[in-house]
Amino acid sequence: MSKVQFQAFRRRLPGALLVAAMTGLAAGALQAQPGKTFKKEHTPEKLRVVRPDKRVSDLTQGVASRLPGAGSPRAKVAVRNLIDHHLFSAMAKSGVPHAPLSNDYEFCRRVHLDLTGRIPTPERLQAFVTDAAPDKRDRLIDELLDSPAWVDHWSYWYGDLVRNCANRIGNPTTKHLDGWIRQSLQADKPYDQFVTELLTASAPNSVWMPDAARAGFLARWHVAGDTMYSDRYEDTADEIVVQSARIFLGVNYQCISCHGGKGFLEKVNVDLVSKKRADFWAMSAFFGKTRVRIVPFQDRFTISEDGTGYDTNSASSVRMPRRGDPVHPTFILTGQKADAAKPLRPQFARMLTRHPQFARATVNLVWKEFFGLGIVDPVDSFDMARQSPTSPPPAPWTVQPTNPHLLNALGADFARGGYSLKRLMRAIARSSAYQLSSRFDGEWKDRYTPFFARHYVRRLTAEQAHDAISQATNVYGNYKQRDMVYGTELPPLRFWTEAPTPEEINDGEAKAFLRTFGQANREQFDRQPGGSILQAMMLMNSPFVNKRVRAQGGSRVEQSVQSAMTNAEIVDHLYLATLSRPPTPAERDVAVSWLAADRREGAEDLHWTLLNKLDFVFNY
Repeated sequence: MSKVQFQAFRRRLPGALLVAAMTGLAAGALQAQPGKTFKKEHTPEKLRVVRPDKRVSDLTQGVASRLPGAGSPRAKVAVRNLIDHHLFSAMAKSGVPHAPLSNDYEFCRRVHLDLTGRIPTPERLQAFVTDAAPDKRDRLIDELLDSPAWVDHWSYWYGDLVRNCANRIGNPTTKHLDGWIRQSLQADKPYDQFVTELLTASAPNSVWMPDAARAGFLARWHVAGDTMYSDRYEDTADEIVVQSARIFLGVNYQCISCHGGKGFLEKVNVDLVSKKRADFWAMSAFFGKTRVRIVPFQDRFTISEDGTGYDTNSASSVRMPRRGDPVHPTFILTGQKADAAKPLRPQFARMLTRHPQFARATVNLVWKEFFGLGIVDPVDSFDMARQSPTSPPPAPWTVQPTNPHLLNALGADFARGGYSLKRLMRAIARSSAYQLSSRFDGEWKDRYTPFFARHYVRRLTAEQAHDAISQATNVYGNYKQRDMVYGTELPPLRFWTEAPTPEEINDGEAKAFLRTFGQANREQFDRQPGGSILQAMMLMNSPFVNKRVRAQGGSRVEQSVQSAMTNAEIVDHLYLATLSRPPTPAERDVAVSWLAADRREGAEDLHWTLLNKLDFVFNY
């Protein structure tokens, strides 16, 4: 890059890079330790559940105001399904204006990222934009839902959610669990059946048994005893219940697994104030006969039902010591008791998946992935005493969902539709509410945020950024891959989400890039969504980026400059391939002047600049 062009880039960067400025705050998880004072752990500053409305609103306002030509102000916003009925009715009742519909470029990029984790190719984008059929958006949604990329994206996302990690359950089970998730999503297995299979799986020997793959979810939460050859069965049961409730019910019972709610949770969760530790033990008792045994250093574990029950006076490695009377397996949301004469885990799975909260929590979880903000947010912070608008909680508490009628209706529709995740995603993506622009005409007010009156922007995830850079530049990692069980060589991977686990790709440059962008560590912590100055530096200086914009190795730049395309056509092509939109007239004039001065170097510099622009980094 020439010195003159570099100075020009520096002048452009404040409007192009907002990664460092748009930093997010991640709340640290609290872990109770014996001997600590709970009062200090449950101060309002540490435990107050705060919706991230303000952060989402400010981020969207800062990004959308800098986007060129977003929105389709002339397109009519129609009420297309129950989502639109509830949201637009609520806006009309409260006098809240909404954004116009997104334009075709904006929508095509957004729906590709949300459904497949990848940006559209320039050819697919152009075909969509020039298609005059009125149902083209619906057809694109169906096409993406039936694509292998949809399976890759959502299987990888679900692997993060359940923390499918080789360091916890071994390479064979990690591979088999990933394969089982992919097969289940490909077949659109009913989600209640999917969760039931996770909760009821057994494993006589986990190494060479793909049919026992789903048992990896239970084994993932195994708690070792005082030595590597002993186990804490009650601790394991507690962890399974905490994680199952958090993921499948959206309720966090971590606090009451150590102490009762009274005196600690009055400012945190109304429902949990009345709950005692014995109530949590009664829920864990569904797993009292379940024995998860780990065979160290052999990538093996077994899951059987030969236990004697949940011991309320057993020692603990991770919680306060237990001291209490025996408990009977009881589902905490309903008080329903198990039939002790029958297998317990199938009863637990049935009570969990048939409770309306299961469907509500699931649609809320998926909703946040599409809208950037949950109807209840955080998604695992449901307060069961604050869900009904007809039975509101005592002041100063308010009803928790921003639109409880929508949440209830969407959950009921999910259940009626056979718990189909594809059907749920199709309904969301087809709604006019999802298809609104992130641009907003007029003055935006923070009180509009809970109404979803505009589309909220999100920074690309680490994997999305990785795959988008590879796809935009046409330079793929072609990462070597070996079978996690047999060690045999497999076809190389182009996209990161094709891998069964983040650790399976051993490329230092790529891993450094993804870690900087908050990639989840499935062993210890979830995805880190905030921005940082390191991310901006990585986009500007990383070999992962800079190697890909050079005119070499079959890159898009090399193919373009060696083609018969004019300089203006190259500029248009690079914009479509990278930003999924054409350049503005002013952008085209500047870029063409760079290529006119030096076609090769100008194209390299342009592509580098596009990868550092705001509308590349964000999903808007």
